[in-house]
Amino acid sequence: MSSVATAPRHEFAAEADLQGAEVLILSAYYHPEPTGSAPPIADLSFWLAENGANVTVVTARPNYPARQVFEGYRRGERDRETVRGVRVERLAAHVARGSGLISRFRTEFSVLARLCAARAIGRARPAPNVICVCPSVFVVVAANLFRRPGGRTLCIVHDIQSGLARGLKFGSAGLVLGALRRLEAWAYNRCEVLIALSDGMAIELRQLGVRRPIVVLPPQVDIRELMPLPEPAGAPPVLLYSGNLGRKQGLDQVLELAGVLLARGSPARIVIRGEGSERAPLERQSAERGLTNVVFQDLAPRDALARAMAEGLVHLVPQHPEGAAFSVPSKVFSIMGVERPFLATAKPHTPLWEIADASGGGLCVDPYDTQALADSAERLLRDVDLRRRMGAAGRAYVERNLDREVVCRRLWRALRSAP
Repeated sequence: MSSVATAPRHEFAAEADLQGAEVLILSAYYHPEPTGSAPPIADLSFWLAENGANVTVVTARPNYPARQVFEGYRRGERDRETVRGVRVERLAAHVARGSGLISRFRTEFSVLARLCAARAIGRARPAPNVICVCPSVFVVVAANLFRRPGGRTLCIVHDIQSGLARGLKFGSAGLVLGALRRLEAWAYNRCEVLIALSDGMAIELRQLGVRRPIVVLPPQVDIRELMPLPEPAGAPPVLLYSGNLGRKQGLDQVLELAGVLLARGSPARIVIRGEGSERAPLERQSAERGLTNVVFQDLAPRDALARAMAEGLVHLVPQHPEGAAFSVPSKVFSIMGVERPFLATAKPHTPLWEIADASGGGLCVDPYDTQALADSAERLLRDVDLRRRMGAAGRAYVERNLDREVVCRRLWRALRSAP
């Protein structure tokens, strides 16, 4: 994480070129979706609007992580609205319910088709400053349709989709994955500048064939929203996982951990919050194995996020090892923001391991080393001083490097200074 530098105080001076600037954000995921790319992209759009930009977001109707359009949006009730000063245009893209590569392609190609249609009929007009977000690569493909002549396009890469698909075996056809890699390289190289979430991701992008400038910049954290709260008193200790319940999270490791802790007689409860393609299988496996120490819950609403996160003494951040180089679980930054330690499964020198090493806010064990994971969990639950030191270190790291004022300004400057 060496590319993330502490910002000097003058970083907080007003950005003169933001006043009245036209900014168009293209993202398949946006507010009010509670996890994934949506929260940091929504916050970026709000920050731009707060600082005087004229911001339009073109997105799909909200459907993530449950993969079904949210109630109140299904009939187009809110396809055109203004949210915190941001004009939002929502598109009626098809949402496939499956989790495989073909289902994902069907959904993402539908988003591309809807974006092209919106451009053709003038519903979304070109802008001089375009920000696009991957996932999906098809959004990146469409981005230059919306760039005004002489304008600039910045791409925020949250996932390298071909790497995830290969590592997680979403598809076994080498020709399909090869074509996806070529499409990614072509689309990324049509942007003026890219944002990668870690040094490791930047290396992967170069190996993909990206020649454009790459800035390493993790997602911002609003430290005013995520204020630390005291640990709960008088309740069983909680190991908390919160977020998407999908394949790349490697959540079978959490059930294995639960089995070991139950066998050891640990009083710890494991709370799994979220939605996604793996929730039903995980609930079924937990019941079949008699894991009475595991509880499944829905995600907390945004206005209760800090309080909900404070319920966990330790936060679990599992990852499937084959996809670890191609994405960064952005939840770790919010976890550090609420001054809680995280316990992750990550190999040395992967992006998540780099974050833990640079911040001091987390511990990593090798993926699928369940005994080591259980040992580390019990150590953190037993040692309150260690938890507090790690929590304080993580919070300080976020305040220095990842506050929204620092990150959003750096991102805007990366766009404006792009060649």
